[in-house]
Amino acid sequence: MTPRELHTALKKKQFAPIYLIYGEEDLLVDECVQAIVEQAVDPSMRGFNLDIMYGSKVDAQDVVTHASSFPMMAERRVVVVKESEKLATTDTARELLAAYIKKPLESTLLVFVAEKPDFRKKPFSDLKKSAELIECKPLWDNEVPGWISERIAKLGKQASPEACRLLQAYVGNSLRNLQSEIDKLFVFVGEKKQIEPEDVAGVVGETKGYTIFELQNAIGSRNISLAIQIVERMLEHGESPQFMIVMLTRFFTILYKLIELRQRRSSEREIAAAVGLSPYFVKQYVEFSENFSKEQIEQSFRALLDADLTL
Repeated sequence: MTPRELHTALKKKQFAPIYLIYGEEDLLVDECVQAIVEQAVDPSMRGFNLDIMYGSKVDAQDVVTHASSFPMMAERRVVVVKESEKLATTDTARELLAAYIKKPLESTLLVFVAEKPDFRKKPFSDLKKSAELIECKPLWDNEVPGWISERIAKLGKQASPEACRLLQAYVGNSLRNLQSEIDKLFVFVGEKKQIEPEDVAGVVGETKGYTIFELQNAIGSRNISLAIQIVERMLEHGESPQFMIVMLTRFFTILYKLIELRQRRSSEREIAAAVGLSPYFVKQYVEFSENFSKEQIEQSFRALLDADLTL
């Protein structure tokens, strides 16, 4: 079962007597455990019907005793065993857990949590046969922008694809670190509903001391020496050259559209809507577009294509 499938089942009040939640993506692990607790036990009853234990501090007898207890003034209870790899280190302990796993108490949700369970050994070999397994593995690179977009939407805002990719480029693929930066972004943008790359750069990029937008500003101002310095600094900090090409292509695409919009004498609001740009940045981008002819921007596209093919 995937974490998404678990959340769907829990919302339908479909519970299993035993769960094993495992994997290296600790944010997903924590959210799965939290979802089980929230759906299974009323907050007012958690003092009586929720036990959180650590395999490094308790033995198998403690786990079985708590799991075998009936809920108090509630339909079910939850027992969470974290660090379960450190549990059941003796044959007697393993057999004790095996007996409970084979015949669990239906009113208890026993949740084992592990990072790297060894399914060749007890109790994990028993859990593999009898428990509901939820694997929380790290996302692939191409899955992370979608996760960012979904998470931001779930919290009540929208993010452009470029903003999601830029956030990933700065932070990496750790979902916990990404969630931390998303929280900062929400404070930064306030009531604004749409998160753009400029917002990401303003929050995340500044803390790293370099941003793709510093490079865009240098290029837009036609400051060649500064642009070269910024490129060198970004590469030294591990910035992806391919990602830089993507963002610069977006930058020149906006400038290309602005040439025609300037000729129409469009308002700043009309320009912002037409190119998908925050009104706050329109004036600056218009100034940049005045520094390039249409032919020079087309030549920039050819240069970016050459660089992309070379890489």
